[in-house]
Amino acid sequence: MTDPSEPRRKDCRITRIDTYIVAARWTNWVFAHVHTDDGIAGVGEGSLEWQAPAVEAAIKTLAERAAIGETALRIEALRQRMNRDEFARGGPVVNSAIGAIEMACWDIVGKALDRPVYDLLGGRLYDRLPAYANAWYGAGADLPEVAAAARAVAEKGYRGLKLDPFGDSGRDPDRRRLNAAVRMVETVRDAVGPEVEILIDAHGRLSPGTAIDVAKDFERLGVYWFEEPCDPENVQALAKVGRSMRVRLATGERCYTKYHLQALLGTNEVQVLQPDIIHVGGILEAKKIAAIADAHYIPVSYHNPFGPVATAAAIQLDACTTNFVMQESFCEYTPAWRFDLLEHPPRPEGGHYGIPTRPGLGVGEFRPEAAREHPYDAKAFLPMWRENWRASF
Repeated sequence: MTDPSEPRRKDCRITRIDTYIVAARWTNWVFAHVHTDDGIAGVGEGSLEWQAPAVEAAIKTLAERAAIGETALRIEALRQRMNRDEFARGGPVVNSAIGAIEMACWDIVGKALDRPVYDLLGGRLYDRLPAYANAWYGAGADLPEVAAAARAVAEKGYRGLKLDPFGDSGRDPDRRRLNAAVRMVETVRDAVGPEVEILIDAHGRLSPGTAIDVAKDFERLGVYWFEEPCDPENVQALAKVGRSMRVRLATGERCYTKYHLQALLGTNEVQVLQPDIIHVGGILEAKKIAAIADAHYIPVSYHNPFGPVATAAAIQLDACTTNFVMQESFCEYTPAWRFDLLEHPPRPEGGHYGIPTRPGLGVGEFRPEAAREHPYDAKAFLPMWRENWRASF
């Protein structure tokens, strides 16, 4: 029998899930605000490049089919149900919807137990988390502007800075375009000096032959990693690039299951794994993927170009991931009102993220009124094969 003198344990049964799409200049962020019968609410993020309405629809469908009426405490069971029962699983839209709900459940459980999420996943390992900056180079293609922007990033204390120097190039750009890309990287190296990491992202745009060719210049310039030099679907083609260069091969953001990521690691050519916490279906799955990478002695740097809730989830995971290396950060290079969406939004200081001690994701409460001020924008679309796409950053 239950002792009536003992406080009732919280069941945290999900009663409703509200969704919000928030326009953020060149993209839209998607949030799931999950409510429970114990009065505890949690927030998750399901942002996916330019597919916000589809993810929102999937969140609403999964809420009715699988989540409402269930306890937020049984995260593994709920995630399995949302993934397995959909049958055509592993796609980014459904996975991102699952990730949003799953992330919110962790926020709820942490609040119910008065512990941060990292304490529920093994406890924290670090005092603070090094970050690298992205979207800092939207000033334009003028090299002096790029140099000034790079110096500003380095002065903030970031461990590294990432850029795509290839403009709107396709598989095999001519030598003039490749030389221009190399000059941009040379400009950044001269601006930041030898001790700041430079990370190159090709967004999968190159052929293996072109990627191998240009990597020789990146080796000379001390580039830390070459990310998605070609598309990730063909594991062997990507591995060919990895075997043929001395710069670290980084990839993983467009691999939506641990099975695909395991295949990438099986080539023994990937040197930095970049799973996206949202797109693999949430925090627990991302933790498992990090463990698989750790078995290959490969560091993890979670992909995160999205909103403040995704950043908060990444910080929780980084804090308890043994093979964490550095965290992607857009925080200072997206609209400043991002910090209005949460009671305690994460923000870098001195190029690093602090590790919050507040329960759940550490963000306090989601602010729907702030989200409503920036409604969905159908024109927030950024194809990276469009001239001057970087100017939208």
